[in-house]
Amino acid sequence: MLIVKYQFIVSILNSIKNLFVISPDRKGPKGFTLVELLVVIAIIGILATLLLLQLAVARGKARDVKRIADVNQVRTALELWFDDNAAQYPATMDLYSDIVPKYIGQLPQDPLAAGGCNTDAGGNPRYDGTAVGTVNCYGYAYHPDGVASDPIRFQVWSQLEQWAPALGSDADIDSTGAGVNGNPWPAAGAGATVEGGLDDVTANCDDATPGDCIYDQGIL
Repeated sequence: MLIVKYQFIVSILNSIKNLFVISPDRKGPKGFTLVELLVVIAIIGILATLLLLQLAVARGKARDVKRIADVNQVRTALELWFDDNAAQYPATMDLYSDIVPKYIGQLPQDPLAAGGCNTDAGGNPRYDGTAVGTVNCYGYAYHPDGVASDPIRFQVWSQLEQWAPALGSDADIDSTGAGVNGNPWPAAGAGATVEGGLDDVTANCDDATPGDCIYDQGIL
């Protein structure tokens, strides 16, 4: 695909170069006709469009890289919290008060959130996995395994804009199902659930609600 695009661009540039080569048989003033100028403008417009399209794709990939890094950082913070709190995970989607700043400097949120995601009473990001337009906020679910206040399993996730190889090595936890040992996801009072295994390989990760291209980490 890249080779085809490269050859197409090279052919366009060669066409532009040929327009500026004046034939020795040409008589009259050495200028350009209106048609030649319009052709050059049209070609430049095509090149600009291709560049903008590739730039949009690159920006989306950069945001996805941040999403993956954010989920991994939050998972690490939750594991550290687990070690210091009687082998259990936070029993709330308001993670800020539990893991910031001791285990993570700040609680990250989706690069496109721009303050649109839900927040806790202190105005900090809330990991409830809600959709704000085309932006899907980060989500966190916990599994009680018997006692709602003592979660021993969790899932934290983000929805990507484009398919990425990282989707082939994430946790793929389903927190929408019946759960483990007869205890449902999520625990009482939590509303964030997602099917982490729906890793769309068509690169059309543009659902308005969480559902495809979910990158998740956690303990099942």
